Amino acid sequence: MTTRAVLCLALALCAPPALRAGETTVGFKTADGCALEAFYLAPSSGGYVFVNSHGLGSDRNEWRTFETALEKAGFGYLSFDFRGHGGSLKCCGRGIDYRNFTRADWQLLSRDIKAAVGFLKSKKVSRRSVVLCGASIGANLSVKAASEGPAPAGLVLLSPGLDYAGVKSADFFPAGPGLRFFIAAAPDDVYAWQSSLYLAGLAKNRKIGVSFKAGPSGHGVKMLAAPGSSLIAELLGWAKSLK
Repeated sequence: MTTRAVLCLALALCAPPALRAGETTVGFKTADGCALEAFYLAPSSGGYVFVNSHGLGSDRNEWRTFETALEKAGFGYLSFDFRGHGGSLKCCGRGIDYRNFTRADWQLLSRDIKAAVGFLKSKKVSRRSVVLCGASIGANLSVKAASEGPAPAGLVLLSPGLDYAGVKSADFFPAGPGLRFFIAAAPDDVYAWQSSLYLAGLAKNRKIGVSFKAGPSGHGVKMLAAPGSSLIAELLGWAKSLK
């Protein structure tokens, strides 16, 4: 391979993913001054908008497969980078990196989700048209954000844990009046599986609507892209039943 070919390949691998028709890259700020980047697609038929919160050390690009399914179903999405991740590397004008976060710092990331919901409000999307969807620590933070209000229409938790980086999901139940949950984890992802079983049981005991699904092998969004997985179809079916 020539030097030019190697360079072209490197540039292709580093290039950001192409935007879909109707999708835009947007920015907004949190209440404590963090500048966040996101992909935004408005719903095509007045449907729900999913606020997608990624896992620790990842970024908004992990949702691309799921976003394709959301678009086909007529749903919108706002997939953002948490502070210290991806393109969200400034708070109050200073650099920030998740690798330097303390347990107290991780607690602040629910503000990022609330800022995302605030952005949607500026786009005339009501809170009852918002679904908070989180993977791994993003799931825990979505529960925390919902408990802090305003409550969304529903919560999707992919591979939640009872404690990720000090964010304890069970501490925030119930997360809002009339809220419904979709919880999924893979049996071979032992900690997430056991945590999910506990959270689903907690929801039922507190008479919170919950749909619990055993996902295929993998953690977080990886379950959605697993060969032969029906999890996306089940998730979309659940979302359509919210109305």
